[in-house]
Amino acid sequence: MISKIDNPQRCRTIDVVLFDNVNLLDVSGPVQAFDTAMTGGRKRYRLRYVSLDGQPVTAGCGLRMVPEAPLTAETDRDDLLIPGGAGVDALIPNRTLCALIAGHLDRQPDGRVMSICSGALLLAAAGVLDGRRATTHWSRRADTQRYHRVFWDLDQIFAAEDRVFTSAGVTTGIDLALSVIRADCGPSAALAVARELVVQLRRTGGQSQYAMHLAGQFTGEDALTQLVERIVAQPQLDWTLDAMAQTAGMNPRTLSRHFKRDLHENPGQFVERVRVDHARGLLADKLPLKEVARQSGFGDLQRMRRAFKRRFGIHVSDYVNAFGA
Repeated sequence: MISKIDNPQRCRTIDVVLFDNVNLLDVSGPVQAFDTAMTGGRKRYRLRYVSLDGQPVTAGCGLRMVPEAPLTAETDRDDLLIPGGAGVDALIPNRTLCALIAGHLDRQPDGRVMSICSGALLLAAAGVLDGRRATTHWSRRADTQRYHRVFWDLDQIFAAEDRVFTSAGVTTGIDLALSVIRADCGPSAALAVARELVVQLRRTGGQSQYAMHLAGQFTGEDALTQLVERIVAQPQLDWTLDAMAQTAGMNPRTLSRHFKRDLHENPGQFVERVRVDHARGLLADKLPLKEVARQSGFGDLQRMRRAFKRRFGIHVSDYVNAFGA
């Protein structure tokens, strides 16, 4: 759950931590969203760029960046944003940085900590994520195993609990920023930012990091690409093997072979994955379970329960309790 700020009209200061080998998109995506947010003709966020020692840093892409100040135990900042990148690994053992991150929430009663991509590992090292659910980039799964007190869910694009936010990284940093802007400034302000950046206003945090709509763009057959796009767009249709084969203009056996070759699963498994992902987004909107089952294409609640059990090893109700909005 995203907590709203106490004074919705106050301009909040966000300190953005820069370091060598930071992922530039982890920085530029969310900060551009925050910088664009306005209400009543006034900016709602002030971005301040800091590094651990205040010295210039070089992003992973080679861009040289000059911070405004060193990161200290300031009391005049509201929020702390920790991007990710290859440079995170060198910072995890840094006790000074971890102490500054850990102490931020205590120093600021309404302060927040946000991480993008592998920046979540710094939050975990600082103990900020203990007892909380969190996400990070899917490629960091092995690294998350070191932090057993964190409830990791690497199959979602962002997670929010109280005053701590984590995202899967890169473009999902924009999704996280838009969700914060929406809570702080209202849907109209968030929509204005989304339109300015030409991005989707709301991808729910429960959506999968596995982009099903992209999967179809990398198949070897145009017919298969079009079928995948139709399934993703309309998961509620009756996607039997015969119906899919007819849509793709193939016989069922050929279609199954192409799914295995390009998507590494059979057609039925792909449809179930799409429907589960669609259901997760609907669950975040707190729709009744029967309505979620209908809109996502399962038809009845029992089928949806079995699918969630296969995918996550837990029942739908347990999933909602653990990872709901």
